Amino acid sequence: MPKIVIEFDKPIYLFTMGIKRHIKIGILEALIMVVLSSIFIYPRLQDAGDYVFIYPFNLKDGSIYWALFLSIFFGGLLFFLNIYYAIPKYLKQRQVNKYILSIILLFFGLLGIEFLAKFPLQAIYNLPENFETLYGTDYDNVPMRRNLDIPNVIKSLVLLALSFGYRYLKDWKQIMEERTRQQTILAEKWRVELNYLKSQVNPHFLFNNLNNIYAITKRNNDTEASEAISRLSSLTRFMLYDSSSKYIPIAKEIKYIQDYIEMQQLRFAEEEVIVNLKLEGDIEHTNISPFMLIPFVENAFKYGVKIHQNSIIKIGIKIKNGSLFFNVRNKIQQSKNNHVYSGIGITNVKKRLELVYANNFELNINNDETYFEVQLRIDNL
Repeated sequence: MPKIVIEFDKPIYLFTMGIKRHIKIGILEALIMVVLSSIFIYPRLQDAGDYVFIYPFNLKDGSIYWALFLSIFFGGLLFFLNIYYAIPKYLKQRQVNKYILSIILLFFGLLGIEFLAKFPLQAIYNLPENFETLYGTDYDNVPMRRNLDIPNVIKSLVLLALSFGYRYLKDWKQIMEERTRQQTILAEKWRVELNYLKSQVNPHFLFNNLNNIYAITKRNNDTEASEAISRLSSLTRFMLYDSSSKYIPIAKEIKYIQDYIEMQQLRFAEEEVIVNLKLEGDIEHTNISPFMLIPFVENAFKYGVKIHQNSIIKIGIKIKNGSLFFNVRNKIQQSKNNHVYSGIGITNVKKRLELVYANNFELNINNDETYFEVQLRIDNL
């Protein structure tokens, strides 16, 4: 009998599976804020010569650019800290007093830091002492001056108001997306249940007869046949009773994988196919939508093994901090004309991942013509 090596060591996973989606969105939002600030500032710089100020910072010595940077930077901090920290941590949890206190601390804390940050700049540019040297007069007598300075309190209040509006739009968009996703899941569930009811008779018939055949092989002392039928019966039981559940313990999915591996290895000689199955974490108390992992293992056997050739399939399943890390790697044993790696099974899994786990998963499939590898991470299990 070919063997399955089950190890409980720490498997090696690639944790850097791309930049997270919310980080990309944050970078995009910051760029949009810079662009909008530029749209406000740029027209006021036109046809003004050197007479543009955030007193005592000015355009002639270039110190105004640092003042603008500080204003945009600390304004952006207030904007985004309210959106991504204060509102979700306190206001959404109905902790209004804590929210008000956090906003007051952010408001005056950032204003104070911005105020203090300007002192080193004034020292570097020798302002305001150097102002009259640059312009030949004091600020009050500068002709055609254009002031970009907005009172910090007004600026901060406007940014807080805008952040409230922006957060409301983001939440509304997420609610609409979640509602659409739930409707799609419901429609898919009804379709699957209908197909399941139509096909339920045949699996019951098969399952009952498998038990009868198993009894016959046991009576005739045909150990290998009875073991194979027992595995097939277990697989059928899983498909018949567990596949209709919304979530199952991941231990059941792993048991199915182990039975499937045993069934497949009956076709091969001893040591011809070795499967390294590494398990780590709380697999007994973590749930997953059924048939999320199995198609990738089936794919590995379909294209990663060949009669009379030694093959190794590596499978890793790890639960850590509420996340699943799943990895399958196999050498490609089929010819270039025969291997089709994005078959119906994997395509269906991709669709189901999008429906069930939305933005809480990441799937990478790598094919370098020598090895085929699947890396799946599901968060918030």
